[in-house]
Amino acid sequence: MVGRIYIHVLDNGSGIAKDDLPSAIQYGAADRKDDSSLGVYGFGLKTACQSFTGNFKVVSKTSNDTDYNMITFDEEVINKHNEFLFEASVASSKYANTISGFSDTGIGTLVVSKNADRLLTADEAIDDKKIESFLFKNKNSKLTLLKSHLRKTFQRFLDHEDKRAQNIEVKVNGEILTPWDPFCTKEDNFLEHEWISEKLKTKSGKEGTVILRGYILPSEVEFKNKDIARDADIGPNTHGIYVYRENRLIVQATYFDLRKRETHLSNLRIDFSYEGTLDELFHTGLQKGGMILGDLEEQVREFLNPLAREADARSRGNARRKNTTDIHDRSQKQISSVENRINHAQIEAIDNKNARVTSKYGQVILPIPSRNDDSEAMPINPVEGIDDGHLWQLRLQNGRQVVELNKGHDFYSKVYLPNKNNPIAIQGLDILLWSLAITEADCTIPEYQKQFREFRFEVSRALREIVASLPEPRFDDLND
Repeated sequence: MVGRIYIHVLDNGSGIAKDDLPSAIQYGAADRKDDSSLGVYGFGLKTACQSFTGNFKVVSKTSNDTDYNMITFDEEVINKHNEFLFEASVASSKYANTISGFSDTGIGTLVVSKNADRLLTADEAIDDKKIESFLFKNKNSKLTLLKSHLRKTFQRFLDHEDKRAQNIEVKVNGEILTPWDPFCTKEDNFLEHEWISEKLKTKSGKEGTVILRGYILPSEVEFKNKDIARDADIGPNTHGIYVYRENRLIVQATYFDLRKRETHLSNLRIDFSYEGTLDELFHTGLQKGGMILGDLEEQVREFLNPLAREADARSRGNARRKNTTDIHDRSQKQISSVENRINHAQIEAIDNKNARVTSKYGQVILPIPSRNDDSEAMPINPVEGIDDGHLWQLRLQNGRQVVELNKGHDFYSKVYLPNKNNPIAIQGLDILLWSLAITEADCTIPEYQKQFREFRFEVSRALREIVASLPEPRFDDLND
């Protein structure tokens, strides 16, 4: 006969007062004055417990209580009466002794489930041996996943050298959990960049600060501490932005659609930390498992892009930093000879990032970079990287409309460079991309200016997918 799965969660905190126990297991909570609280909306305990059981008990004692008080959440009772009814009583000596034996002061809280049947599907709940393997022994067992989640979510609380959060100790089946640091700061400080916002204000008048920190982790062979290297979990799905609300990890390894996941960004990780007073600004979810950037999107994009370019360059062995201007010489002459016969939009720089474009379809502000210097403006300009991972973009240089090509894009390294000794092929590619960029601006309709960025983004992404199966460039493709 298959046995039951018992789950006990125990702490030696300040406890829950007897009169507060009903609100601890009812959905929703009164507004809390302390925005730094990890539990804000009153859903965490209930939804967490109901994910694995329909019946659980909460036992607790505070410094003001004489007894260990208990309240029971039972779905069968609630459904039967169609009302939130809970049995409240003094806890049995068994539960009281569990808390008192764990807490030096006898104060704390115990959550008990005697039948965590929702951890298993009908197919998995076959026999005790299979359940034991699924829960404890598999590589991705429930116990392993739980420990990983706790190590990540409460990293700053578990790390007793981290003074940003109150330090705690968490044990799972007697094992003390160590913190998982996505930024490997104990290996060495690989901080590449930091940005601290001014005081941000929500519509309701609350204020708070955001801190962005960018890290490019060393390659596996560069790690001094191999244990940290193994624990770093560097891979295709672990790079990106890690969001901390009041030092608790709530979102991990995301780019908020600011750019797509790429193999060459595997060592890039961004720390996004904010104060709980800004929940309204970021629309933080009820279970604190999601958020949006809102008005901060452009700032995060500007912070992220140069770090992504640097991470990509390091991953490729800095090949993109090689000067490849000469392979475009033939194209420069050909395009320059006919350039005046091609229709151009009128483009006027507003700043070094944006320009006012006037074409036959009207006037629009577009994200076109510009610069003025003493160098000669050439039609084709290979650059180390372009924001958002585009293959090409239009640039205004000394009043001339020129085109940048992203040497960090796989199409450049896998198609351009292997053909560097084939000038006709290079010329054909250059003419095509130059024509696309020039016409793109001349044909942009004001009502669809968003498509100006989306078109290049989607084409660049498609080209990256298409060339993914092509061989990586040989050493002699990257060298003269």
